[in-house]
Amino acid sequence: MSVTIRPATLRDMTFIAATMRDQDRREIRAVIEESDTAIGTMLFHSSTDLAWTAWIEGDPVAAFGVTRLFPGLGSGWAYGTRRMRRAIPAVTRFARSSVRRLLIAEGFRRIEVRTAIDHDLSHRWLEGLGFRREGIALDYGRGGLDFVTYAATGSRS
Repeated sequence: MSVTIRPATLRDMTFIAATMRDQDRREIRAVIEESDTAIGTMLFHSSTDLAWTAWIEGDPVAAFGVTRLFPGLGSGWAYGTRRMRRAIPAVTRFARSSVRRLLIAEGFRRIEVRTAIDHDLSHRWLEGLGFRREGIALDYGRGGLDFVTYAATGSRS
């Protein structure tokens, strides 16, 4: 099974969003009141040159990227279909090499990620990428869902 990483397209990000895993949907819907395809559209437009998709056997299975918040600060995000797990090793390698270099070259000092407190797979993945757990945001999401804040900074990553 070969995983290919490609620059994101609107079509691919909305497809992945429309078929994303329940855990990703729950986490995203806790903070964004939009349909699944609108979420894909919104993230595409806010991250155009900093968004990628992972493909397995001709199908897009994961979308990931960084939204610019203001100069030097970005918000990382990722979501995928039920087949996303198989793409994680390739996405991790790509993030450690290509994405990290690009973000440094673009002058990013800090990338933040907020993830649902019970999304353990996400927490382990972020820690494996060098993100540090900074704290818990109580009642951050809809319905009182707590979130964990992770960050990677230029001085510590």
